[in-house]
Amino acid sequence: MVIFISLGFSIRQNQQLKCADVKVDISDSIEERFVRSSDIRQWVRRNHQDIFGKPLYSVNLRKIEDGLRKLQTIEDVAVYTNFFDNGVKSFGTLVVKIKQREPVFRIKGSEHDFYLDRFGKIIDWTPRYTPRVLFVGGIVSPDFARKRLLPLVIFINNDSFWSAQIDQIYVNAVGELSMIPRVGEQIILFGEPEDFKIKFRNLKALYTEGFKDGGWSIYKSINVGYRNQIVCTKK
Repeated sequence: MVIFISLGFSIRQNQQLKCADVKVDISDSIEERFVRSSDIRQWVRRNHQDIFGKPLYSVNLRKIEDGLRKLQTIEDVAVYTNFFDNGVKSFGTLVVKIKQREPVFRIKGSEHDFYLDRFGKIIDWTPRYTPRVLFVGGIVSPDFARKRLLPLVIFINNDSFWSAQIDQIYVNAVGELSMIPRVGEQIILFGEPEDFKIKFRNLKALYTEGFKDGGWSIYKSINVGYRNQIVCTKK
């Protein structure tokens, strides 16, 4: 009974602590990347200045979470209150735990420059962080990138062979793809991004069997846009 009474008194006492600070925990990475702790603290102070000086129990945590989830760089967020004791006194703190969005590829064209994550969410380009992801250029709308390119790029990223081989993708005005490999000087004419698993299967057979003794250097292009055939054009 004494333990429960003491615990209840401690909880009531801590609930009366006033919010004095914001602590940001970006737990999914050792680096801050697109999200910076200072940016989140500034956002809270700018949009929820009224929480400071109020008891912790009165802070509307859900409202803060909902606001932060609208930021394009944040995949998920948890907001809760905590208290700390520095040996002299206790003080209340708002804790914001962030999960950042992870870019899958970058789209850079005449009208757009952004990243896309695995859920198809856009992350605007910023000079503060440049991740090493697949680069896509040409004429690419956000809708085309989300609906037609994202499944193909995820397939490339998840395949150890193709993630090491494909360096860049270019999209022309009619939605056909050209790929630049890291090995060899030839261009891979891929056609539209349909049936990409079959096209990559056929292309891998060419690389591993047809070019197993070398020889790809004599071709300027490899066309897998036709059904069930590959057309190689010499330099």
